Amino acid sequence: MVSAQLTDGEALRRARDAIEEHGWEAVTMEQLAAALGVSRMTLHRRGVRREHVLRALGALLQDDYRRALWPALTAAGSGRERLESGLRGLCGVTEANLALLAALDSAERDEIFHADGEQVLTHAVFTEPLQALLRDGVADGTLALDPGDSVEEVATVLFNLLAWTYRHLRLAHRWPPARAAQAVTRRAVRSVAA
Repeated sequence: MVSAQLTDGEALRRARDAIEEHGWEAVTMEQLAAALGVSRMTLHRRGVRREHVLRALGALLQDDYRRALWPALTAAGSGRERLESGLRGLCGVTEANLALLAALDSAERDEIFHADGEQVLTHAVFTEPLQALLRDGVADGTLALDPGDSVEEVATVLFNLLAWTYRHLRLAHRWPPARAAQAVTRRAVRSVAA
């Protein structure tokens, strides 16, 4: 049974804050329960485990990402302009979740972002908006893919190029958000510019 707290965005943001503060491996169910506004025993009785919290945070991240990309998907302008806007939105979501993404181990990040299989792509929920923007840009002549490239693979590369590099510049190099966003967005767009 999924607890109502795992569908409450504000409660989940507090749980995200607890994970950011303590790290995924160190955060306790008691700390997560307090962040969710219930007791640890309430979570236990409802069958809520750490992996349920992780899945709920993944769903919250997906919702944040959809909201951030929606303006680019519905805006007027060229595919290139809209792709740049969408990539800036991705930087914003990455910024809002910097500490969470840093607190998770690769296995937890894989569960949120990667499809199953040998040579996997990023989950479609994260790349489909970029795929749509790429297709629009190719159609209007402002973006181009290399021969043999699939839009799905290019969207996966752009998503990872942007999110990982932005995160690295913010955390390891301590660049301010605007500088990191401008640097990665500009270079990512140039990589597919016509």
